[in-house]
Amino acid sequence: RDPPPASRQLDFHTMLRAAFVAAVSTPCLVLSTAGSKFPNAAWTKVMMTDQGLSGRGAVCLDGTDAGFYFAPAADAANAKHWQLYFEGGGWCYDPMDCWGRSNSSLGSSSSWPATVGAGGIMSDDCATNPDFCKYNRVYMKYCDGNSFSGNRAEPLVVKGLDGKDKALYFRGKRIIDAVLETLTNKYGLSTAENVLLTGCSAGGLATYLHTDYVRESLIGLGVTLKRYKSAPISGFFLLHKTVDGKDVYPEEMQEIFKLANSTAGVNRYCAAAMAGSDKMWMCNFAQYAYYYTKAPIFPLNSAFDSWQAGCIFGARLVPGFPDKQQDVENGKCNVAPGYEDCLADPEKCNATQVSAVNRYITDFDTIMSKGGSFTKAGNGAFVHSCYTHCEAQSASWNTFKVGGVSMQEAVSKWWNSDTDPASKHSYGACLFHSTSPHQCNPTCGEGQQDSEELLALVV
Repeated sequence: RDPPPASRQLDFHTMLRAAFVAAVSTPCLVLSTAGSKFPNAAWTKVMMTDQGLSGRGAVCLDGTDAGFYFAPAADAANAKHWQLYFEGGGWCYDPMDCWGRSNSSLGSSSSWPATVGAGGIMSDDCATNPDFCKYNRVYMKYCDGNSFSGNRAEPLVVKGLDGKDKALYFRGKRIIDAVLETLTNKYGLSTAENVLLTGCSAGGLATYLHTDYVRESLIGLGVTLKRYKSAPISGFFLLHKTVDGKDVYPEEMQEIFKLANSTAGVNRYCAAAMAGSDKMWMCNFAQYAYYYTKAPIFPLNSAFDSWQAGCIFGARLVPGFPDKQQDVENGKCNVAPGYEDCLADPEKCNATQVSAVNRYITDFDTIMSKGGSFTKAGNGAFVHSCYTHCEAQSASWNTFKVGGVSMQEAVSKWWNSDTDPASKHSYGACLFHSTSPHQCNPTCGEGQQDSEELLALVV
């Protein structure tokens, strides 16, 4: 959920919510500037001008060309090794909301920087990221509004707040196709042998939705894969009611699924199972895509993710939603009466509220472990209780631990195995303590400090 345009007048609470949302939604992107916390080599921007409206139609919401960032392998020994990363940044849910998004970098390529860098699992620092630091790395820019799943043939024309009609293009699936084709034809992906697909937040959801599709597409392009796996980060957003029993996030995601025409942009095995029913939109959720995923997959997620706490568990629908919104407000986060402080900082929860938080953690564990993917040989999962988001993109990649094993170590063990039982690579969350301090995982501290620093930068 991206902050509204600067032209909109914001009250104090709206600014706080926008800052909170921006901090927990986009910590994965760090510009390559001097003094950056992640001293990576810069990734160079590649704009796919031949794939735009005059070609495949792979464009951002506003019709501008889509693109990606690329950093080549560090040496010839790693030339056939690749990481493909989906950028995150929330979703839009209503035509006016999507119009607002089309005026930002999450809906338009017009202001994308020339270079970016990223840390954690995408870092080129081999002390931080020993398994993947020398790989070819691709950062797929997100600008379609629904986790790279939209495939609407004709644009949606929206009369914006400026009184002018604007065509909005939901073409995320075409962007994936264009990226893979461009990389194969021009950047050496055609010779790839080992590929890790990943992404954070809405990009984490994209990883669930498209794990099988990307694998099948690469094979269709003639790529001879020896090892292909995915590790979605902070993308397991629950189809879950609010703390007071309201359907908010499910309604929001159902609406963008329809707006973007995402039927052909989700896991095809899920879509086939839901065909002929009124539940196709549920394939827009990680829990359903995960259930049907065939390729090896390793979720990295908090069971009480800071974005989910405010924007799923503590959310409300915007007045006028759907279709009659009169502003560009991107959902209402952390407004459940009596829970505002608790869901913004679990250490401020009382005993009754901690019980509600623990129910969410229990629900998360139950939903993820239901079905075959969680126990399928070759899979695994690292689920923890730290109140963070996109933590595998920060120093927490090396410091958060479950059972004495860090995220980095867990991913390494899983990546370098193939047929181990999933139980050998599965790490679970703990429940919060009813008395203070509530946090049950003592390794969470550094990651939470990172989140506070990111929020301070945004404010």
